[in-house]
Amino acid sequence: MYETWDRRNALKREHGVDLRGRDNKAPVMHFTLSWAPDDKPSKQQMMDAALKSLKALGLEDHQAVIAAHNDKDHLHVHIVVNTINPTNGKTAALKYPAYALRDLALEHDRQRAAYQAERDAAARKPPPYNRNSEEREKSMAMLSPRDIIDRIRPEKPEPHHRRRALEKSDVINRMKRHRAENDHAHMVERDALWSAHRAERDDLYRRSTQACHVALDYVRDRFKSRWRDLHEAQRKEWKYVERIQHNPLERAVYVFVNSERLANGKGLSMKEKAKLIASPRKLFQAVERVHVRERAGMAQVEKVETRERLDRVWRTHEVSFENLKVEQKAARDRMKGQQHATNDREISWFRASQELEDERRGLIPERRAERAVLLEGDIQYVKRIRREIDAHYRRQHGPESVPFIEWKERPKPPPQPEVSPPVTPDNVPDPMPAQPAKKHPRDHDFDNER
Repeated sequence: MYETWDRRNALKREHGVDLRGRDNKAPVMHFTLSWAPDDKPSKQQMMDAALKSLKALGLEDHQAVIAAHNDKDHLHVHIVVNTINPTNGKTAALKYPAYALRDLALEHDRQRAAYQAERDAAARKPPPYNRNSEEREKSMAMLSPRDIIDRIRPEKPEPHHRRRALEKSDVINRMKRHRAENDHAHMVERDALWSAHRAERDDLYRRSTQACHVALDYVRDRFKSRWRDLHEAQRKEWKYVERIQHNPLERAVYVFVNSERLANGKGLSMKEKAKLIASPRKLFQAVERVHVRERAGMAQVEKVETRERLDRVWRTHEVSFENLKVEQKAARDRMKGQQHATNDREISWFRASQELEDERRGLIPERRAERAVLLEGDIQYVKRIRREIDAHYRRQHGPESVPFIEWKERPKPPPQPEVSPPVTPDNVPDPMPAQPAKKHPRDHDFDNER
């Protein structure tokens, strides 16, 4: 019933009903049908009488609650009916409803008297005296039409404090809906910003990788001629050693000239020189060791220069990456501040209450929540959006992640137990600590009470 009353303007707009006229602030009507103490109607009879009373008032299509009580000597039925039509939002035209109920009661009494008369005639008994109908006629005759209307005046839908609580709850739910809408929009903005930041980092890494490839190509091109000259010199030297392997004199000249090269810079002893001159196989082995050592030295030089250039590139990359991190963090902080400011500006009690009031008065069309499904209220919408946002964060940043802007207070960590310092001879506790002096009641500071 409250929902129907709350959406009365929207229902009128849907069915083309004029919104002008006095607003219905008391749509709930309550009246009672009572039977005489000696009457014992059945449940179906009481229900039929209640439905007939609603039809007599023209409220048969309205929402109603019917409750039968037997807490008194006479059976009675309470009927609470909504005077607003749930289809078109119009208020029922109730004009002198007391007279309609009186006519219904009289008709009921006449039918009952006729039914009782038929039964008594069949049983040859005199008709009973209908005291209830006569007393009703006397009481209604003594009242003016204004008094009759005041006696069954429609009641307010809720007490004052209850109505205020419902209005406050509606405003709070609307504020939560605004927050959920902003949170979803902010989530999309943060994802777009993070995608742009990730693209910037990938681009920086790609450029640094390209710089590494350029450095490697440069070193490789620079050492290509050196490797070519080294291999050419070693090939010629190897052919020369092969040519002199059968000539001891030329072998001796070669060994004495290249003594330091064959001994890795220290020089050969006479005994070692004699072995190389006497054995061509040992001379070939010594020359092979020299060639391997020269190639290893060239490779080491190339490796050192390559490492220096790559280190230079990655030091530049680290500086650029740190600067990029600072810029991106500043951009995220700016976005966070803007989103906080947006929430503070758009999510307010005044805006939500004013929006609800304008919707109820028909000044603005009823605004549904963004991405809301059919027949989904503000509370269900907020819960669904928050579940989606939580699932999105857990899917992207792990199960322990929290929203970028929290909508609920995080639990405080449990207090850590205080660890007392170890006892030393300098801080031995006093076995009899001094008791604090008791304050006199007149010294009590009442201004600092909380």
